[in-house]
Amino acid sequence: MRLLGSVPVLCCSSLEQSLNFYQQALQFVILNKREGEHGLEWLHLQSGDTQLMLEQRPESQTTHPTTSRLYLYTDDVMTMHHYLQAKGYEPGDVIKTKFMQEFDLFDPDGQRLTVGQRL
Repeated sequence: MRLLGSVPVLCCSSLEQSLNFYQQALQFVILNKREGEHGLEWLHLQSGDTQLMLEQRPESQTTHPTTSRLYLYTDDVMTMHHYLQAKGYEPGDVIKTKFMQEFDLFDPDGQRLTVGQRL
């Protein structure tokens, strides 16, 4: 027995707002979705080889700050940084280490995304 992969699931206060962010900022497309009696409940997204699921946070669930982050790889971190700035987003400064070049970006729910490129 072995693990075959993983897909992060992010809990969102507004699925529509989060979907707009992930489509516009990071070019995700919808693979699948589920709607319930109150509208959109869950989304399965993909951008390149990266998959992500978004689910609507129940109204009864309180918001807790997350200490987790999602790390996304790109083949051109500087172009991605400039692209996001041109679209009106506010990515953090690009940081260069010995092995990586990366920057942070926050989604509408304050979830930290780090976009990086191996050097």
